Amino acid sequence: MSEPDLAPPHVDRLVRRLRALEEPLIQVWGWPGTGRAALLEALLAAEGERAVGLAAGDLRDERSLAKALGGTRARRARFLVAATGSAEQAISAAQWLTPGQHLVFAAERRAPPELPGVVIPPQELLLDTSEVGTLWYLLTGHRLEPPAAEVLRAVSDGWYLPLRLALEATGGAGLTAPGTPTEMVEAALLEVPAVRSFLRHQLLGVLSEEEREMLLAAEPASHAWTSGEGLPAGWRGMIESRGLWVETTDGERPPRLLAAYLARQRRRRPPERPPRQPPPPPLPALATAAVERAQSPGPAGISEIAGKAGEVPPSGLVYRLGLLGDPFVRQLHGPTGEPPRELDWRLRRSFQVLAFLASSPGLQAGREELTEALWPREGEETIDRNFHPTLSHLRRALKGEQQGGVPPPLLFRAGVYRLNPAILWEIDVLDFRRRIDEGRAAAEKNDLEGAVAAWQLAWKLYRGPFLQGHYEAWVSTRREDFHRRYLELLRDLGDLEVRRGHLAEAMDAYRSVLVEDPLQERIHIAVMRLYAAQGRRDLLRKQYDRLCTLLLEELGVEPLPETTQEYHRLMT
Repeated sequence: MSEPDLAPPHVDRLVRRLRALEEPLIQVWGWPGTGRAALLEALLAAEGERAVGLAAGDLRDERSLAKALGGTRARRARFLVAATGSAEQAISAAQWLTPGQHLVFAAERRAPPELPGVVIPPQELLLDTSEVGTLWYLLTGHRLEPPAAEVLRAVSDGWYLPLRLALEATGGAGLTAPGTPTEMVEAALLEVPAVRSFLRHQLLGVLSEEEREMLLAAEPASHAWTSGEGLPAGWRGMIESRGLWVETTDGERPPRLLAAYLARQRRRRPPERPPRQPPPPPLPALATAAVERAQSPGPAGISEIAGKAGEVPPSGLVYRLGLLGDPFVRQLHGPTGEPPRELDWRLRRSFQVLAFLASSPGLQAGREELTEALWPREGEETIDRNFHPTLSHLRRALKGEQQGGVPPPLLFRAGVYRLNPAILWEIDVLDFRRRIDEGRAAAEKNDLEGAVAAWQLAWKLYRGPFLQGHYEAWVSTRREDFHRRYLELLRDLGDLEVRRGHLAEAMDAYRSVLVEDPLQERIHIAVMRLYAAQGRRDLLRKQYDRLCTLLLEELGVEPLPETTQEYHRLMT
């Protein structure tokens, strides 16, 4: 979800602020949905020929920057505007600015204090009361009384995009009834599916898993929000870099909508220790290990242990899920020993429920997580009409024609859906993560053979992009994560094989990286070094020429000077 194209009411105020600044570097720093992108678009429109927009890759390195700023129009512009970029890239770009020029860039993390410029902080990107009233008028066509506008601003903190999403979904109904308590207005905002989806995917979705857990670990008091008192190590640094607070006369506090959403998520989390159950009958050692791992809350999950030595759990059920590449679900073993069968999915969304659970920590997720991922734009009525039929279809698809005492494949406990741990689930994405972690642990202990063995197994598991053929937002997020892990795996494996002197195996790993990302100069250099070690100057030259051609055709630049120097060194 990107910020809508409606010009937010506060952009005129902020454009005037930008025009009054004299510093060469200006960072627009704000939470997702505060209108950063709209502000930069408004600045480009207001300045006309005096402003030039930079593409996403223009700040990536000096070559791209030199090309972007080398034109006549860019040299004459007063404002160079980048919708994305880091502080480090902006500092590097400062040397290319001419006197009187300003580079304005947006970022979600605050630039370090040594940035030679000025920062427009998140607090300045929040709507004031009059701007909330203006937004109301633009979206509903009706005037909003100042007291009601102030209540709406206080509840939302003037957070632009959640307010807009709520107004577009409700038309303002239920948000400004006379005398409505602020708590009810807050609850009404969180009842809008689009607002919850925004908070979950655009705000929390850009955080690392560790950062999300920090936010959910404790319900901080206002005084602890930025001080970090009693909260996990690293808390304060995360909050300060993200700017996730609101300044008040009493100090700092979290944005009210974020705090309410986190409190809601905490209430819906399963209890730390489930109620004690009567002990089950003894299981074979192999099945016991599988069940314990399936019940663990962490990302490590069930490996390919089912079927070894003919052992199966007492339930007799073993499923294999392939989520990397073309997805498939296969029942390997049934309760009465029936042959393997491929599962048929007439309802695409029921398969996605299974894939979402199978790739989630602990093989579980709450109803809200499922609905926001699989029905992100649907209203509550549509979701209520389709949610349970979708899960029923999933249960029937997994169970097939099996009757009698077959355990249910899907459990529901304390508001959480999970894959039944009494069944053995072989899931490639969990094995993929586990093998990578095993290899990394072995490498840290200098067990090179163990690391290579684990990473080779992980490589074989990656049959292609996560859920190939599916393009939903949650799929794209997880797909990017697995693809990043895959490229890092291949790079690290190639480096390790070089250390072991296995040059052919290293070459295979490096070439596989270049198939996925042919513009990685570091990998091209590694390949050239391997050719040099083999005495193949002809192939070394071809590799360098290929790199030059790719960079010229794709980016219009030449290799980095260090790359060219290394090439000449290897040739001699």
